[in-house]
Amino acid sequence: MVTFSGISTRFPRLIVWLETLGLTLLIPLVGTVLNRDDPFFVKAEFPWLWLGSLLVALRYGIAPALSSVSLVMLLWFGAVIAGLVSGAFPLHFMLGGVLLALLAGQFSTSWSTRLRRSDQLSRHASERFQQLSRAYFMVRHSHDRLEQNLVSRPVTLRQAMMELRRLLVEKGGVISPELAGELMVILAHYCSLSSAAIYAVRHGVPDLVPLAQCGQGAPCLPDDLLVRSALESGTTAYQAANRLGGSQHSSYLAAAPLCSSSGHLLGVVLVSDMPFMALHRETLQILGVLLAYAADHVEAAATAKSVTTIYPDCPTVFGAELIKMIRLKRDLDIVSTLVVINLPPGPQLDELCQVMERQQRGLDHGWRRDLGWGVQFVTLMPFSGPAAMEGYQARLNEVLKGQFKITLQGAGISLKYAVVSADEPVVQLANLLTEEV
Repeated sequence: MVTFSGISTRFPRLIVWLETLGLTLLIPLVGTVLNRDDPFFVKAEFPWLWLGSLLVALRYGIAPALSSVSLVMLLWFGAVIAGLVSGAFPLHFMLGGVLLALLAGQFSTSWSTRLRRSDQLSRHASERFQQLSRAYFMVRHSHDRLEQNLVSRPVTLRQAMMELRRLLVEKGGVISPELAGELMVILAHYCSLSSAAIYAVRHGVPDLVPLAQCGQGAPCLPDDLLVRSALESGTTAYQAANRLGGSQHSSYLAAAPLCSSSGHLLGVVLVSDMPFMALHRETLQILGVLLAYAADHVEAAATAKSVTTIYPDCPTVFGAELIKMIRLKRDLDIVSTLVVINLPPGPQLDELCQVMERQQRGLDHGWRRDLGWGVQFVTLMPFSGPAAMEGYQARLNEVLKGQFKITLQGAGISLKYAVVSADEPVVQLANLLTEEV
């Protein structure tokens, strides 16, 4: 059975016009029942006819409001032809309704834009916070295990994730069997998985054929309790004595979704066997963080494909965030800034690059380009205009004076910036990176 909420999710524009039609027709129908001599309330003390159009304007904006007013006028002419009303066309009454709908529609459109802008800002900040928290967790865990893994297992988590990101760039953000195999090696290594499998998820339903597996694997059962729980909640589901009832059963020890910070579900990892001593909260947390980290890079690699094709050394997250900022500029006129700092070669080059990295804010993204003749340090500053750029330049000068007794100009360091526009990202980068200082 198709519910109203399901229709509204799949066909949002259809619901808008159905509600517009219903609210517009409601008042004349009520008027026909209550007062057949004046079904449009033209002679009433209050213009009740425009209540439906006003609600449509406040909820959906100018276009549906004008459609509602036009429908009212068509209903008037239809009622005249049918003999339900008589007399001259109420020009001033209709004109007042048009102006009322226009004013309410303009108000609705303005506030809808503000709400969308606020929602985009908060959503971006939330995604960035999740990414930073996962990155911090991975760094902490990597350092905790570095000493014990150095002799027996020399491959660190950082090296493994760098290899994974390299494959993502090569595959253009597509989860191929090769990429899933690399991810499974990392998961088996750091989460002590004995038997597990990775399945792609399409439209909320996992595939039946695994992309990669370890040990005996884990056959996919889409109706399994843990699988449904993981796909619906977007978090890791696992068996525990206090979580499953007596009549409940699962074929897996854990099911972890491959879900990005934006909520895009890419796949699921099903674990059928792992050492008993490894099945605890910390291991499951590591499993969830690794998958979320990988999902973010998969999504970023797919989004930034147009940028990384031209600039292979561009970090995928940088390219993806640049494309996001361009969309926000085009849709909501949110200002962001691109900054390029040219560092000449010298004995203090690495130290200067570290200073540039430390001066980045939590929302900023950096890209270091080693060009042979020197280094270009590119910084994307989301939600920042020229005023923030001036503050960034002033901070750099103060830090350089305090640590190196130099200034940007005195050290031959050139700085240039550009406000992110609605143009193609590759065009904006090309204009900024190749422009002569």
